[in-house]
Amino acid sequence: MTRTLADARAAFVAAIKQDTPGTELPRLVAVLDALIAWSAARPELLSFRPPTGRGAAVSFERAGSRAPFWSAQVTRGVGPKLEIHGKVGEALSDTEREAVIETLNAHSREVLVDGDRLRIGFGALKNAAAQAAVLAVMERLLARGVAPPGAGTD
Repeated sequence: MTRTLADARAAFVAAIKQDTPGTELPRLVAVLDALIAWSAARPELLSFRPPTGRGAAVSFERAGSRAPFWSAQVTRGVGPKLEIHGKVGEALSDTEREAVIETLNAHSREVLVDGDRLRIGFGALKNAAAQAAVLAVMERLLARGVAPPGAGTD
């Protein structure tokens, strides 16, 4: 079982290689690396979450929680997908969920409807504009759980 981010990344890349032609592989790995870099740049808010299942996965959780904030998995025949989990212990408001779905649908061929898991394929995230939009949504979701400076102090 992978316990380190480097091991999880290596297993994820190996899983992508099983389904992906050579020229596409570096672009999909670049998406994974961008997600990891974005998360690693927020160590006070996010930490690597070792995979719990047998499949190749990379996941980050909100610091101090036990549930994923985002995860990426490779499904044979479908390819890698990013799933946004939102704030732990609190469901997204209807407005927040609608905004996430709208952003994901704007950049993907697969159309999500209310009730679907918040997923987008790495193929869509190869596009710089799509990747930036999805990371911006994730940033907003991450920020909503952070208390403003000085909050809770007298």
